[in-house]
This record gives sequence, structure tokens and C-alpha cells, in this order.
Amino acid sequence: MSVIPSNTAKAWDASNSAALSCANALEEGNMRKSILDWRHYPTIARIANMAAHDVGRGSETLMTYSRGDLFRAARHLVSGREGRSGRSGLPARALVVTGFFIPQADRPAAETDGPLGALEVCMALRAIGGDAWLVSDECCEPVIRPAALGFLPEDHVLIAPNVSDSPESDTRNANNAPHVSDSGESDTCTPGGTPFDAWLNRVIDLVRAEGISTLIYIERVGPARDGSPHNMRGIDITEWTAPLSQLTLMSLHTIGVGDGGNEIGMGRVEDYAIEGVVDHGANIACTVPTDQLVVAGTSNWGAHALVCAMRAFGRTEVDPYMEIGWQRMVLDAIVAHGGLDGVHMTNVATVDGLDSDRYFAEIATLASVARR
Repeated sequence: MSVIPSNTAKAWDASNSAALSCANALEEGNMRKSILDWRHYPTIARIANMAAHDVGRGSETLMTYSRGDLFRAARHLVSGREGRSGRSGLPARALVVTGFFIPQADRPAAETDGPLGALEVCMALRAIGGDAWLVSDECCEPVIRPAALGFLPEDHVLIAPNVSDSPESDTRNANNAPHVSDSGESDTCTPGGTPFDAWLNRVIDLVRAEGISTLIYIERVGPARDGSPHNMRGIDITEWTAPLSQLTLMSLHTIGVGDGGNEIGMGRVEDYAIEGVVDHGANIACTVPTDQLVVAGTSNWGAHALVCAMRAFGRTEVDPYMEIGWQRMVLDAIVAHGGLDGVHMTNVATVDGLDSDRYFAEIATLASVARR
């Protein structure tokens, strides 16, 4: 039987004691920070209520199913990531998914609601020391890629192929979709896999390589109960929509932003609530939930509310992207590349049929509350 020398045992005890003290101090610090964070809750709750201002799709009713989510989502974005060194409290590194195609327009293209808000969130995350990759699909690419490249590096704009052999929530496709293995590496694309499967594998590898922790959907349509995505008019748009809800298979922290019941994230809301306040609600309600859901009058307002909530947490670095001038510049860029007002289905610099003054007044008011 071996005996540990007394001096070695003492050193061992001292080392363990120091490690335990450090762990306790870290836990106490995190608890103190969590408690202090809640002092921002009243301001952020006010932002959430204002952003949900109803423009005719029942957003004020739907947001009652996600009270507190804006606060939790923003807190996650500003300090919810743990680095590879074990350091906690870091800003998120996120995939930000957007793009809603309007196939019935005279000149079909992506709508203006979504891309503007997604770019605002991307820029805000990069400003506070996190990072963001904008994700969309082939049908929306002609609008979104050139507009985004005015602000993001080329390798931070990811475009999925609109190629799938089944609707978005088809059980066979979901079961065979690429997953992250126990080692953290993606499964290889099996023979006969679709181009979308191969693309998804590459995204999984990117997530692992870049330490991406968060998945944010902003005005991104998702599958309804019939397994297909539908627009606000009740039309099945599977043909023009890549199955980007499959990104949730990576088990990242998820945040959804929507305004009409058919967006990814709305699976958090009871079906009967969407059916009761949204036209075609029974047919279009998305079944995919997210960890947090932000419901707003327009999804751009919801994304702006996320950034305003980050500002309420004291992150002044996001200020430039909350300005009306910056917002108008991005909207003009989206429209210059063919973006459509989703309600009027025309290539004009408006969002969801709202008068421009009314739309930007809401943007300004939310920013004003966040800065108080």
C-alpha cells in the first residue's frame, strides 16, 4: 500500500481548495449578474409590447404566448455563449435565417420584411464582439445576397439550394437529414442525397469550426400541419422554399421572429390562437417552435426590438444600426435589387403595406425607449 507524502497531500488539498474557491466565485458572479440583468426587464417588456403593435394580423394576441421571451433572447445574444476556453458570458455567434419569396408577384422576389431586420441583427452581433452569418435560399438570393454584401463579408452570406425531394417536415427527409455526430462532425452526405443535404452538411461543419451557438429565424416561413410552408394567402410555396427549418436539427439555441403565424418559431403559439386571429390561420400556422419567440406587427420591428433590447442591456455599440438613416439605406438597397412589399407585391420601399412614415415612426420610438 502506497502512502501519499504529507507535503504532497497538503499541496493537493490546497490546489483543490483554490479550484473550489474559484468555481464558487464564478458561480456567485454569474448569479449576481443574472440578478442584475433583471433590472432591465421593465424596459425590455415595454419594447416587446410596443413592437407587437397590431397592423391587422393579431400580433398583440399572439405575443401573449411569448411574454418574457424578448428579454431572454436578448440576454442570450449579449452574454449567453461559452467560449472554447470555458469562459462564459460571451456574445452569441449566430446563423440568422431570413427570406420570404413572393411567387404571385408580377416580378417574383423576396419581400422587404425580414432581410432588413436580419441585417440589423447581424451587424449588432458583430458590433458587440459576436458574429453572424446571414442564411437564405436560391429564390431569395437575387435580392438578399447583393443587399447583404454591402455590409457582410462574402463568406458570411450562405445560400441554400431550393432542392428537396419532399416537403419541409416530411418524416423521411427529417430522419435522413445530416446530423452532428457525437464527435461534433457532420455525417457525410449519403449516395442519393439532395443538394440541400450536401449544403446542410457544410453548414454543420461551419457551425463546428466557428463555434456558432445560436440560430435565429426572422420572417422565415415554416411547415404547417400538412408539412408544407404556406404564405399569408394560404398558398403552398414549397416549390420556392428551401427546408431551412431542418437547421434546428443541430440543437443550437433558437430564436424566432414573426408576425403572421406562419413563420418558424410560431410553433410556440397554440393553434387555436393563430386560427382565431389570422386569415387562413388553420392552414398556415407553422408547427416549428423555437426556444424564444418574438412576435411583432412586422418581423422587421421584431428584429429591431431584439437589437433595442440588446441596447437596453447597455450595449451601446449597436446604436448606429438603430438609426433611421441606416434603416432607410438598407431598405433602399433591398428594393434596388428587386425586393417587394409583401402585401402590395410591388417593388417599393415599404414594408407589409405600411405607410413609410408610420413604419419608421415605430422604429424611432423603439430606439428611443431602449436608450433611456
